[in-house]
Parts: sequence; structure tokens; C-alpha cells
Amino acid sequence: DFGGMPFEDALRKFLSGFRLPGEAQKIDRIMEAFASQFHEGNPAMFASKDTPFVLAYSTIMLNTDAHNPQVKKKMSKTEFLRNNRGIDDGNDLDAEILGTIYDRIVQDEIKLSG
Repeated sequence: DFGGMPFEDALRKFLSGFRLPGEAQKIDRIMEAFASQFHEGNPAMFASKDTPFVLAYSTIMLNTDAHNPQVKKKMSKTEFLRNNRGIDDGNDLDAEILGTIYDRIVQDEIKLSG
């Protein structure tokens, strides 16, 4: 249950139990399951369950970008915010929430099992 849990904490908890597969279709289904559970526990946070789905993907991409030594030009906070414009049924998410997600991911990598 992710009710009342900050988005990034919920995503960390969800991803801590397994390793994401390499196949995009399987990752989609896993992220859809997360988005549905998160939206169910926090129905007022986002306009639809599509928003946590898109934000979860974006957060995973940020995690990879920030912590993969092969990525030389790291994503800035401004770029992260710009990448997430309009993802809440055409509306922008609160910049403070996105900024907090950015800061916490850059400071503390989401480590996947396996």
C-alpha cells in the first residue's frame, strides 16, 4: 500500500524487490502495476494513473542518467522539470515535488535487486 507515501519512496519500495527485465513490454506492465497501485493509494495526487506511470519512467531514466558512469553529460534539474511538463493530463506537476524527486534520486541511487 502506497497511501500517503511520497512518490519517490513508493517507487523505491516497489522496485526494491526485483530486477527490471530488459524487455520494454515487460517493463511497461510492471510500471503500469506500480502506477495503478500508487494512484489507488493517492487518488488526489495526480489526475490519472497515467501520470505516475510517466513519472516513474522519467524517474528511472533520471536514476540511470545520474548514476551510470558512462553518461558524461548529466541531466540538470531544469531538464528534468522540462521533461515532465504537461504529464498530468496536460497540466504541469508542482515544480517543488519534481525538484525533490530530482534531488533525492541524484543524491541516493535507486538500487535494483539482482
